Amino acid sequence: MIQLNFELQTEVDEDGFVALVCSDAYSGFIGEDWTLDQLIPCFLKNLNTGALFVAHLGPELANEPLRISSTRSPITALRESASLIQVGHAGIHVTDYTQLTMSAQFADEPPITSSHLTLSIPSGIYQVTLRQFALSYEDGVDPVAELIFEPLATGEVEQGFEAIPWWTPGQEH
Repeated sequence: MIQLNFELQTEVDEDGFVALVCSDAYSGFIGEDWTLDQLIPCFLKNLNTGALFVAHLGPELANEPLRISSTRSPITALRESASLIQVGHAGIHVTDYTQLTMSAQFADEPPITSSHLTLSIPSGIYQVTLRQFALSYEDGVDPVAELIFEPLATGEVEQGFEAIPWWTPGQEH
């Protein structure tokens, strides 16, 4: 089994989302005039096949510190969401809601840009757990959340997400 040992610091995106994408498996193009009613099923399809992990922490945590690691911190989480992700040869990248929507709008727009953080981890299946520690930047918690990567020995990525974790469409983001 793969052994991981890393810790990185980044931020929740400007819309309050945390998103990871496997760019070699992600299929996100919808069309120039996409709607939210089309985007959500696209995200869910990619989430359920392990090409994407996305969750919405909310606008009160936009641009706040996010820890990415192979080990859990001792901080008690307010809530957690876990998913399986299939890391391929192109690796896995921290992306953002805006870039995912650009990828939905334009066929030649990838789900990542050169400014997005690339995680150097081996190909394989991982359980990714997002642990949230704060509800608002006013809580004074650093980091406000963490993403934990745990390698799995084997298996298929087949999940049954019916909603984006913690996101209520129409909610400010």
